[in-house]
Amino acid sequence: MTLRATFPGCHGCEHFTAAPAQLCFSCARPQLQLAGSGCPVCCQLLDGNGRCPNELCRNARRRIGRIHAVAYHAGALRRVINDYKYRGAAHWPVILGRLLLAWLDETMTADRPDLIVANPSFVGAGGQLFAHTEAVLAAAAAQDAARAPAGSRWPFDPADPAAIVKTAATLRSADAPAWYKSFTAADLRGVLAIPDPARTAGKFVLVYDDICTTGRQLDTVAAALLDDGGAARVEGVVLGRAPWRRR
Repeated sequence: MTLRATFPGCHGCEHFTAAPAQLCFSCARPQLQLAGSGCPVCCQLLDGNGRCPNELCRNARRRIGRIHAVAYHAGALRRVINDYKYRGAAHWPVILGRLLLAWLDETMTADRPDLIVANPSFVGAGGQLFAHTEAVLAAAAAQDAARAPAGSRWPFDPADPAAIVKTAATLRSADAPAWYKSFTAADLRGVLAIPDPARTAGKFVLVYDDICTTGRQLDTVAAALLDDGGAARVEGVVLGRAPWRRR
C-alpha cells in the first residue's frame, strides 16, 4: 500500500524527497482552509455585511493589483509556516514549494505572469534567520525544472542578485496591529532595490510571500517594482491569508 502522510506529517511520507506537486497538494488539501470566496482584491474573509474589513482594498493609492492566497493561515498550515519561518525547520521548503507550484498550475495558467519573485528577505544583523521566501521559491523552481521542458516552466526569478532585494533590516511586523503594519511598510520602502530594472520593465510580476495580514508589505514591494522597476502589473500570492483580527 502506498503511504500518504497526513499533512503536516510530510517528512514521514515515502514521497517526501520526490513527488509531483499535485500529489502533495491533494494530500494537504483536506487539512487546508482553501481561500476561494473572500475579497476579490485581497482574499480576506468578508464581514457579516459582505464587505472586506481590509482598508487596503478601498485605498485609492493601492499599488498592488490583487493578492491571491492558497489557503487561510490557520490549522495545520499555520503550524507548518510558523515551524519553518520562526524555528528554521529546514525540511519544509520542498513541500511549501510544491503547494505553490500546484496552485500556479491550477490558478494562473490562463493568466501567466512574466516573472515570479519573492518578497525579499534580509539576512544579517537585525534581519531574518534565513532567506525563507527565497528558499520556497527555489524549491518550487527546482520541482518545476525536474518535470517540465524549459519552454513551459513557470518564470521563477533565477538571478543572483534577485530582481528585487532588501538591503537592510526593517522593523518587525509579525502579529502587530494594522496601524503598525502600515508604519513598517513605510520603513520597508526605503530599503528595497531593483538591481536591474530591465528584468522587470513592462512585465506582469507575481510576488510570493508566506503570510499576508493587511497586504501592506506586498503593496510596498509592488510600488518598488512599478516605480523603480518599470513593471506593468504586480500581483501577490501567499500560502496563508491571515484572518482579520476583530477588536
